[in-house]
Amino acid sequence: NRICGKIEQTDLPYLYFLPDISQRENNLFLQPIITTKKSPTSRLASYLEQSIRPIIQAFISSNIFRNGTDFIQKLNQYFEDDNGKRLRPTTKFVTIKILNFPHMVSHDIMLNAFQDFLRDYIIVPDIENLSLGKIFRLTSAFLHNNRFYYNNKIYRFVKGGPMSLPFMETLTNMYLFQCFKSLSQTTVLKNEFYGRYKDQIIFTWNEQFDQLNSILKTIRTENINLKFDMNIASNARFLNAYIENQQGTLYSRVDHNCKIQPYTLPYVIGHSKVSYSHWFRLALIRAVRYCTSVTDFNQERVYLEVTWLANGYSLKFIEKRINHFYSHFGAVSLRTCLDENVYKKLRHRLFNFIHEQRNYLKNNEELDKKNERAQLTYLYEFGPKRQFNQRLQEILSRNLKTTSTSSKTNPIKIKMMTKHQHSLNAFFSEQNPLHNLSKKF
Repeated sequence: NRICGKIEQTDLPYLYFLPDISQRENNLFLQPIITTKKSPTSRLASYLEQSIRPIIQAFISSNIFRNGTDFIQKLNQYFEDDNGKRLRPTTKFVTIKILNFPHMVSHDIMLNAFQDFLRDYIIVPDIENLSLGKIFRLTSAFLHNNRFYYNNKIYRFVKGGPMSLPFMETLTNMYLFQCFKSLSQTTVLKNEFYGRYKDQIIFTWNEQFDQLNSILKTIRTENINLKFDMNIASNARFLNAYIENQQGTLYSRVDHNCKIQPYTLPYVIGHSKVSYSHWFRLALIRAVRYCTSVTDFNQERVYLEVTWLANGYSLKFIEKRINHFYSHFGAVSLRTCLDENVYKKLRHRLFNFIHEQRNYLKNNEELDKKNERAQLTYLYEFGPKRQFNQRLQEILSRNLKTTSTSSKTNPIKIKMMTKHQHSLNAFFSEQNPLHNLSKKF
């Protein structure tokens, strides 16, 4: 039942393109996007993801960054350990960019790497009452049966697969772990900072360049299908952060890509004004975590204020969020005086806040697994409609019943959100094209 679906609830995935804003070159690159929410392989991928991901993550998670915040926290923690002696004046930052990510290799090569991983790291004969042989065959079936349509033609993946499916990302992480195992586990990097986020790798280097070049040459020889570029310097740009070794002292700040138009808000669909308020708060939190200097943080705060003003938000709206941010995290004095000591305490508080956020997300995931959390959307949030929605939420919370036994002791939590169409672009982007084959069902 976990992998079977009804044909009337299945749609053929389609392909569209979005600009790849992660590129810093002058040329415009397009990123292919595949919709997979109702694809024929989505349920199989979800089943394999839930079964295999925890095991794969147990081996590779120590070298994987969840996001930019996770990266900057681990980087600061690494240099703070050992009384700050790890960062020498001569320490370099090495960054590697995988050029053909995620469609690096054929399915057969990916499956061979997966088979090697199961043999080398999995000591149990089965996972959730499913033998390793069956898991391998189901994974093979998933990889070889991902199809999509574009311009009224149906295509099949011959390399990689749709990255919108979490299981595809898990397989890619496993493959790259195998490829760069000789680098991450080499004796030279034993005491160095090392990590990866998707197609980007970063680590510190304190040895000769020839030794690094020799290791990378070996990786290229062993993985001829893997294409990557390498850069080594005393500074680096990684996950929207600029980091620099300033004579043995770590300096970091928010890095704005000069190829992206400044003072723009994220392009979103179906989010309300409240969500932009949340993003303003998150952007301030990120600025504190990224900026080692209170002066850089203050400049980033001004940049954020100008961004929201340029997008039509009032000064009253901005001031309210700024004041709430400072008061909530106990740093009101920074509003009028840029004190480095107060700022250091604020950074420490916000790095600890990461664990609070993760616990909150983990609790929501547990509620989702038990079907004890519901999210409803409604149009707009202003005027009498707001009171109606509050009343509706009370009625649903009191009367909504499920067949789940656990719901008697753990009632379902309902979250209501507004749903807006900010522009015609947002409206039309939700109009999914249908292939003639899909219309027959």
